[in-house]
Amino acid sequence: MFQKIVNDALNFGMGVTATGKDKAEKLAKKLQDKCGVTKAESEKMVKEMISRGEKIRKQFEKDLLQTQEELFDKLEKFAKANKESIQKKTSPKKPAPKKPAPKKAKPKAKAKPKTESK
Repeated sequence: MFQKIVNDALNFGMGVTATGKDKAEKLAKKLQDKCGVTKAESEKMVKEMISRGEKIRKQFEKDLLQTQEELFDKLEKFAKANKESIQKKTSPKKPAPKKPAPKKAKPKAKAKPKTESK
């Protein structure tokens, strides 16, 4: 889906570039015919317009790739956090620690018989 959007945007940009080049060449021809601009001058103008268009396209691609990278980083962080959250919810809960059994009272020691000393 995202790849299709990117491809469509690039194709659109290329279409605009091609159309722009055609328009620039027509403009150059009109300048030659009506304004007395030489062919060399009109060709130079067309090359400058195409060059500017290429710079704009390259910047667009650079910005698009940067935005795409940032988006994927955010998606990756979100997926990781979501996965951890799901794991916490679905992991078996640890049983509560057992309380130690109450100590049994020690039996009282029997009284030792007193021996009479003589």
